[in-house]
Amino acid sequence: MAGASIALVVGSCASPTKPTTVPPVTPPPTPDPPKVTCPAPQTVQSPDGLPAAVEYGSATAINGQPPVTTVCAPATGSRFPIGQTTVTCTATDTLQRVDTCTLAVTVTAPPKLTATSFLAFGDSITWGEDGTNAISSSQPLIIRPAVQLPQSQIYPNILQQELAARYRTQSPTVANAGKPGEAVTDSSTFPRFVGLTSSQRYTAVLIMEGTNDIANRDDRVEPAVIFGLQQMVRDAKSRGIRPYLATIPPQNQMGFRGLAWSLVPGFNDRVRALAAAEGVTLVDVYQGFNNDVTTLIGFDGLHPTAEGYTRIADVFFARIKETLEAPPPLSTTSIGRPAALPTRKR
Repeated sequence: MAGASIALVVGSCASPTKPTTVPPVTPPPTPDPPKVTCPAPQTVQSPDGLPAAVEYGSATAINGQPPVTTVCAPATGSRFPIGQTTVTCTATDTLQRVDTCTLAVTVTAPPKLTATSFLAFGDSITWGEDGTNAISSSQPLIIRPAVQLPQSQIYPNILQQELAARYRTQSPTVANAGKPGEAVTDSSTFPRFVGLTSSQRYTAVLIMEGTNDIANRDDRVEPAVIFGLQQMVRDAKSRGIRPYLATIPPQNQMGFRGLAWSLVPGFNDRVRALAAAEGVTLVDVYQGFNNDVTTLIGFDGLHPTAEGYTRIADVFFARIKETLEAPPPLSTTSIGRPAALPTRKR
């Protein structure tokens, strides 16, 4: 086309807007399933044969989706019967995932004695003489008649209380057959002993005598004393009575009645040898005193103080417990399966 002009129209060209990219949402990782750890096993003794309350520790749980609840059954503080009970602790998280463990709660039966009727045979120390009452204050050279301490301070009575406190389902008795002034070598001593042992009332006899025999400070009498003690031991054994042969307490040479103090160790060596030869239980009262004559031997140098009489009872108690306490019965499972090593399940 002649004379025609061509017009160019130039327009602006804008870039299109890019859409915003939203990053993907990553859910938080699911925690591992819960794991529960049980407290330590517990063993207690029933004092009276009835179910006993038992406290055990808390179970601990880790992992799991919170909150994680932990429950143990039977609960701590419950009364458990004699035998072995399996306690199961369970941890549960909010996703209802579960883990369990177990612990053993064992309640043992109360201890029992195989013999419960005791005869305490001896002289004034068995009887319980009060050595502080030995001399008259108005006439110092006059020895007063024997005076017995209060019953609560005499060794046979203390021993009976100690036995009763431990063996609560039984009724142990300790008869006091002490006689002030008696010597083993007195002609009336062995017949008195036989009169008691032949009564069929006793299952064990506690023999502690010889102090008056060596009081004259003549060690030549010792063989006769040992022979007399041997007679007692053999008589008891022949009747099915269990003999306990005791050494005698030390003496304090500072007391007017402790003049034979130097003969006591040698005499007790003979008593120990006799117990070994006869195969009977030795009760080493002398060793139990540990030569403490200041606090355990009284004013007169011969008779124990109240603390000394308690020491005698303690030594006898320890030997009786060691030799006459019946072994505990085997545990039985009272709830669930026998408790063994901790187990887990999911």
